[in-house]
Amino acid sequence: MQGTDNRRSILFVAGDLSGDAHSARLAERLTERHPGFLLHALGGRSLGAAVQRTGGVWIGDTTNCSAIGLSSVLPIYLWARWLSFKMRRFVRSRPPDAVVLCDWGGFNCGQLKFFNKAGVPILYYFPPRSWQRTGNAGLRFAPMVTRVATPFEWSAARLTAAGCRADWVGHPILESVAEPGKRERLRREFEVGPDEKLVALLPGSRKSEVGVLGPCLAEVAAILSRGGPVKFVVPVPEPLAEKARGYFPAPIKILVGRATDALLACDAAVVKTGSATLEAVAAGAPQVTVYDFGWAGRIEWLVLWMWKKIPFIAMPNIILQRPLVPELLGLNCRPEAIAAAVSKLLSSDEARAAMEEGYREIRGHLGENLPSGATDLTVEILEEMLGDADVRGRMSPHAPHTVSRP
Repeated sequence: MQGTDNRRSILFVAGDLSGDAHSARLAERLTERHPGFLLHALGGRSLGAAVQRTGGVWIGDTTNCSAIGLSSVLPIYLWARWLSFKMRRFVRSRPPDAVVLCDWGGFNCGQLKFFNKAGVPILYYFPPRSWQRTGNAGLRFAPMVTRVATPFEWSAARLTAAGCRADWVGHPILESVAEPGKRERLRREFEVGPDEKLVALLPGSRKSEVGVLGPCLAEVAAILSRGGPVKFVVPVPEPLAEKARGYFPAPIKILVGRATDALLACDAAVVKTGSATLEAVAAGAPQVTVYDFGWAGRIEWLVLWMWKKIPFIAMPNIILQRPLVPELLGLNCRPEAIAAAVSKLLSSDEARAAMEEGYREIRGHLGENLPSGATDLTVEILEEMLGDADVRGRMSPHAPHTVSRP
């Protein structure tokens, strides 16, 4: 590193909300083990705060910089280009000892040649298409990175065969430990009566998703309310709380950044497809997964994607390679159909038991039985890259945790 500060420096790059959270946790754990390290980031608010606590630079805010489909890429394209320029300028002036890229394949894979040319070792945490089991898609980056820490065992095997040094570290979503009694305390906080059910409604982490799914899920709540005593909570990121409030009536609680709490406390959940479906698995929350588009996204889906044979969209089903959680997508994402699927989960012990059995299998695929959690194992890989393997194991491993639900 140039200048008078000779501390080891690491650059983190993450785009979407889940990548920001996983990277922030990784940065915090690295700081605990190596308080002298200087961390920098191009990332969201959690990651930005984590690196600034080390005295590092938050290069830019990637909040709302993730996209699904071409129609959602266009509004953020110029901003992403500007963030890329700022990051590269920073690296040229203050080259880090290593860079940790997390997910965000559309952006991060475009930076690989730059980091290679700059001679910066690359650790890819959550590589693109890690969920894919066969084929060559998602493997092009393999020769361009130093190490990979991937959440799935089959991903590590595929990447190793493609010429990459890849390790299965499991998924950090299993690291959210719920202390005994937390579920009951949360249900009291959310004012759930002994004869009431609690349904969590998760409309997504992007403005466009909340705009499309918010009105739909509000109608779902209205339908379910007519069928018996039920309460609802709607967890959303802080920037979207006001927007979400506009769709749901006042008795429905809007929770800022508390998706894990909502899923732990609920009896059933409606979850936008994505990483939140795995949060529901970790929390043991029976779920229905949903997704829909605005008019531009609908046209893109009809033209580019509908004709492709995509068996599953929800991550639990992709991992199991069989249907476990209901998927109500696009034209099937209707309030009446969603409410019917939720009602079945609330009323059928058999349906809930079958889903929990599938969840146990998924948690095994997510690394539940690995010796340490994903964050600690990834820190150890980074230490090896930096030549600090001798400090491995200084922390007690964080054992994976599962939640027992009534």
